[in-house]
Amino acid sequence: MTEESQVLEDYSLEPVPYDKRRPWIELAVIWIGIAVVMSAIFRGMMIGMGLGRMQAVVLSYLLGEIILIAVMALTGYIGARTGLSTPLIANFSFGRIGAILISLSIALSLMGWFGVQAAFFARTVQFYLKTDFSLPLFSFVCGMVMMVPAIFGIRGLSVLSWIASPFMIVIFVWGIFKMGFHFLPAETLQSLAAAHQPDPYPMTLGAAASVVAGGFIVGAVTSADIFRYARPRLKEIVLAAGVAMTASAFLHFVGSFLAMNTGLYHEGLPEIIIGGRYLGLGFAGFVVLLLAQWTTNDSNLYSAVLALNNIFRIKRWKMTVAAGVAASLFAALGILERLELFLIILTVSIGPIGGIFLCDFYLLKRIRLGRIGEAVGKAAVKRINGKALAVYAAAFLIGWTTSGHPWTPRVFPFSIFAFNGILSSIVLYYLVMKLFPDNK
Repeated sequence: MTEESQVLEDYSLEPVPYDKRRPWIELAVIWIGIAVVMSAIFRGMMIGMGLGRMQAVVLSYLLGEIILIAVMALTGYIGARTGLSTPLIANFSFGRIGAILISLSIALSLMGWFGVQAAFFARTVQFYLKTDFSLPLFSFVCGMVMMVPAIFGIRGLSVLSWIASPFMIVIFVWGIFKMGFHFLPAETLQSLAAAHQPDPYPMTLGAAASVVAGGFIVGAVTSADIFRYARPRLKEIVLAAGVAMTASAFLHFVGSFLAMNTGLYHEGLPEIIIGGRYLGLGFAGFVVLLLAQWTTNDSNLYSAVLALNNIFRIKRWKMTVAAGVAASLFAALGILERLELFLIILTVSIGPIGGIFLCDFYLLKRIRLGRIGEAVGKAAVKRINGKALAVYAAAFLIGWTTSGHPWTPRVFPFSIFAFNGILSSIVLYYLVMKLFPDNK
């Protein structure tokens, strides 16, 4: 393979060689860039206003982030140990045909996220410039611009993250101290949360923890896509995941601080950061909003393309362009306006995939490895694993039923529903595979 093809193909269909592995700190910085995203601030605003008290807010962060670190690190170690991307790992658990269905699910979820971020990117530009651009058309154009670094794979993500992340964190720290720690009364905040339309903000600790965890569930389950470039040392991977989730927790805190200080909903974020009434950051705030979305959105597209490459065997950079165009169309067609329903479906549909991966690798040990990166050929890949697909469907239903969505009953008064699907898939898959083992 030539140097040019290594840059553009990024080992999307083969294990990453051990001599191409990167230091954990470099991967941690990439993850910080992925975690520093406006959706984390949105979730923090919902949590801060919904719970009303900082002690409860911090506890919800701990519950959500600790579970995220565990899932992210354990899934990431599978990637580091095998050198394989998430879609290729799915072949062992779900079979070749089953992995295609799972890969398509992951790809569509990530392309949906790309469309959401591209649409908000367009709205941010429109707010700052005070223009009357056609929002659908402008959303499509912004999506096309945002996809460019993803064409260059892991290197493009690394460069953009190194540039963006330190600048954004400094700006947010400065903004917090400028506004001062003066919060509205908890009763006022909770009343505003209950009045939010179309859906009230989370009012229980379990719901708040689910908002924290669910917002990064796709990143946690697909963490092998980044950590396949890591050395297979679990401590280093846990450390990198911890650093990333600390950055995520900081962004949640920023969001909670802004909502509890101003009483504004997440839709008013550009007004808080750019406008003169609150932070008054002007152009600097405009740049912060754009970079925070850009770094995460390229990761969305990067992982979506890895998933699609498991279905359509064409060059990765060409697939990136095709997926970028399709995801930009999602933005143009108004996916941002359906964000609430999209998030719930995303949360309960992706988690069980990670649970089955973890059970297969750590409990059932169905992937038998030789040297690093030699999973291919060491474990039989079936055409389809119907048992895994059946468990996935059952775990999805459990996650949906316990989500507390208005269409479904609230089964448990305290439920971190983002991980109900993960936990149930681990238990169910283990029992099914033990009771009905594969024929030897």
